[in-house]
Amino acid sequence: MARASSLRKSLYVAVFRSGNESTWCWEIRRKRRPMGVRLRDEGYRSYSAAQSAGRTVLEDFLNGLAMDPGLGGRI
Repeated sequence: MARASSLRKSLYVAVFRSGNESTWCWEIRRKRRPMGVRLRDEGYRSYSAAQSAGRTVLEDFLNGLAMDPGLGGRI
């Protein structure tokens, strides 16, 4: 259980403008070192829409890892 808790604390959602500056993106990141894969989406009309979508995906991602405790330490 400690691994799941520390993983939950180490992941966060970053929100930023996309390359064309007219839409927003979210990306799930890990503190201290990169995850090795990119989890991101773009095309949101506002910062808050991108943030909300990113948080939902992060929560689903963490819940999926919790269902298979063997994966939690490998990310």
